[in-house]
Amino acid sequence: MHIAKPRILKVALDVPLDTLFDYLDGGFEAEIGQRVIVSFGRRKQVGMVAAITDESEVPRHKLKPILQACKDEFPLDAEVFRLLRFCSDYYQYPFGQALLSVLPARLRQSDPATARVQYSYSLTAQGREVGIEAIPARAVMQRRLYAALVENPSLDEASLAGLSTGWKKAIRTMLETGWVEARAIPAVMSGIQAISHEPALNPDQAEALQAITAVQGYQPWLLHGITGSGKTEVYIRMLQALLAEPDTQALVLVPEINLTPQLEARFRSRLPNLPLVSLHSNLGESERLQNWRLAQSGQACIVIGTRLSIFTPMPKLRIVIVDEEHDASYKQQDSMRYHARDVALVRARHLNIPVVLGSATPSLETWQNALTNRYKLISLHARAVSESRLPDVRCIDVSRITLEEGLAPQLLEAIRERLQRREQSLLFINRRGYAPVLLCSACHWIAPCTRCSARLVVHLRRRRMSCHHCGHEGRMLQQCPSCGNADLRPTGHGTQRLEDTLTRLFPGARILRVDRDSMRSKDALTDMMNAVNAGEVDILVGTQMLAKGHDFPNLTLVGVLDTDSALFSPDFRASERLFAQLMQVAGRAGRAEKPGEVLIQTTFPEHSLFHALREQDYPAYADALLKERQQTDFPPYSYMALLKAEANYFNQVERFLGEAAELARELNTANRVMIYDPIRPQMERLKGMERGQLLLQANSRQHLQQLLRNWTPLLRTSASGAKVRWAVDVDPLEF
Repeated sequence: MHIAKPRILKVALDVPLDTLFDYLDGGFEAEIGQRVIVSFGRRKQVGMVAAITDESEVPRHKLKPILQACKDEFPLDAEVFRLLRFCSDYYQYPFGQALLSVLPARLRQSDPATARVQYSYSLTAQGREVGIEAIPARAVMQRRLYAALVENPSLDEASLAGLSTGWKKAIRTMLETGWVEARAIPAVMSGIQAISHEPALNPDQAEALQAITAVQGYQPWLLHGITGSGKTEVYIRMLQALLAEPDTQALVLVPEINLTPQLEARFRSRLPNLPLVSLHSNLGESERLQNWRLAQSGQACIVIGTRLSIFTPMPKLRIVIVDEEHDASYKQQDSMRYHARDVALVRARHLNIPVVLGSATPSLETWQNALTNRYKLISLHARAVSESRLPDVRCIDVSRITLEEGLAPQLLEAIRERLQRREQSLLFINRRGYAPVLLCSACHWIAPCTRCSARLVVHLRRRRMSCHHCGHEGRMLQQCPSCGNADLRPTGHGTQRLEDTLTRLFPGARILRVDRDSMRSKDALTDMMNAVNAGEVDILVGTQMLAKGHDFPNLTLVGVLDTDSALFSPDFRASERLFAQLMQVAGRAGRAEKPGEVLIQTTFPEHSLFHALREQDYPAYADALLKERQQTDFPPYSYMALLKAEANYFNQVERFLGEAAELARELNTANRVMIYDPIRPQMERLKGMERGQLLLQANSRQHLQQLLRNWTPLLRTSASGAKVRWAVDVDPLEF
């Protein structure tokens, strides 16, 4: 009698080895894409079946059986496998780590993964009988929820959260008293009310919609539109057209978490019949798992998420939209250093579906692809609200005037005028904290971070100094450790100091500071937006968190401080980033019928960047930057990879990078790749680790990839590499 041999499973594990591991099936009948529990060394690990075979290089009697096959309703599909295999090869990252890293955290644990159940709430018969008078007057939250439940037969969690951020504690008390009951519901839809009207499309929007929806198959589109031109409306109309067909899904990528709630609310109100979920790191692990499974099962028609969402399994995916495609947040800076926009293009090509890249200031790589017809370019030249117009942009030459606490008289007068007209102002500064540094007036000592090549930032209200790179904190010093001088002064301008200055200059103004320190709670950003839209704020003081995505109709003035440092930065992308940032923050002004004004404080008002900004002429400035890049042979006219290394001692880094450079030169026999000498980055020390890097550059992506494929395996077996932490960054954005 013939006995069939047990199947051999090739399992991907989250370990830094670029190989699959062979295990016996053990009678579990596991499928490709299914999670399994295996014994690896002395511990159990979650792995994923990547292939099934009858052969192994390891003798069959030495193979261990898997311990368990997880009961996944939907195994990971072949399309996501293919995408991650491409990313593993292109970004030089072990396939097992790439595969496991895209799963929700609950699916990477050996314990059973459960999704959080969402509930709807309604009054019980007892609750209706007792009446609101039975609730103490001081229990304001319970009374508010009771009144809402009297008007509505039931309310889901999203609806209750819309009433107050503190609803959970109040509803628990009402459940305990027996006045409220909860029922489990599938949480695909939220309780946001649909709007009944659609804004009319202007000619540019109508043309864009018609062009994109008319083309079948893979086609990259660049939707270039000035700020406020209605790109989001075009996205919504595209989804209405494409998702009208059964069995279709759409993926919408956004660069940052703080853009997700506003965009999600707008999509829900306009597309109320299309199940929508969001995926970002601000979600709890149970909620993230639930939303991920709804996308994987095809129940969620629309997924809105940040960069990791590009790997979400969606069996009916028909379009990918990348909003603010230029944003550096799409680039992962640790683990697998992928760029979500580029991965979106690869995924769309694999599926033969369209991909839309939207931006007012496209990256130069995207712009050059549009100019060479690799992408189709569609431009929106006018603002979506016909009564609104682009703001007037003016530069204030601060080299010729006396500033008051860092603010020009013209800017202060403009703020005063807005206060009189009951309009809102925004002051934008690319820093946080009370002041950047603590300076000794005698010897000019500046407080350094002991773990980084950086300076400590003063947070005066907390009387603390902290490093914004490694998180190290210390108390405020009372005297200079270098010379003993007690006259230590905060110098520079940050959001806290700016807030205090404005409070002193405009004592009656309602001022709101928006930065990472003030927006730490989960609902802080939503509360801020509600307060601004309700007219409860006169002056916003903020960092990059306020620069994009927000629409405040009564905001008519934007003041910009501290821009000059990026004009002459050694980073060749600095001016591109600055222009995009200023265009975005300028676009916050005058988005409704009220005219907007942007005032920029600078020492170089005649710089070409400010000239292009005043004209709102991105194409002219982008074309000038492309000429510079071509002359210097920088991307997009060349391709780069950066080997980054760090260790406790720099001599370990130096030895590893020196050996790596020699290995690369030995492999580069045709001299198709430029191999630079190892150097130290601008941040030489970070989190107590000494750092170094080695740059590779080529005029052909193919030639660079060929070298990397042969080089990276040698680095993994390097003896000196075992003493350092290193990574290959393909298409780096930070140097």
